[in-house]
Amino acid sequence: MRPVPWATAIGDLRFFFERWGERVIRIGSPGGTHLLIRRRGSPELQLWLPSGLAPATGGSFGIYLHPDTRHATRIQAAATFRRSIGHGVPVRAAPFAQAHRHAAMLYVHDLAQDGASLRDIGGLVLDQPPGDWRSSSERSDLRRLADAAAQMIAGGYRLLLGSRPPS
Repeated sequence: MRPVPWATAIGDLRFFFERWGERVIRIGSPGGTHLLIRRRGSPELQLWLPSGLAPATGGSFGIYLHPDTRHATRIQAAATFRRSIGHGVPVRAAPFAQAHRHAAMLYVHDLAQDGASLRDIGGLVLDQPPGDWRSSSERSDLRRLADAAAQMIAGGYRLLLGSRPPS
């Protein structure tokens, strides 16, 4: 199959998946092989090789990106794959920036589920409760955390699992 005229080469891609990470796990199935490739300091790489379409070991291979509504996400995934196997800038696992906020949300939600009032939660969570509780910004912050936790538990967590929108 000849490449389309606008396709550009991205370097010498050879199919040596054993060299792509410190730990490679092969999971065979009737439809093909699933590879889990783990490299230190990088996110886990998952690759599906359909039966009969997997390239020969050491042979060259290409990546076809289906032009549909998720094309931008597929381009980003192909670029991440290329970087993950050692072509280009290494991929680093990004720290979860909102982990502290999510932990606080779950703690506030658990306390509320156990019957604690917002004022009681404020007494446990805050270093020093405000003098005027009714009009304090801390009360509003705790209420927002409790509302966000309830929304996350009701199904909003699925947004964390999806891909990020292209920027």
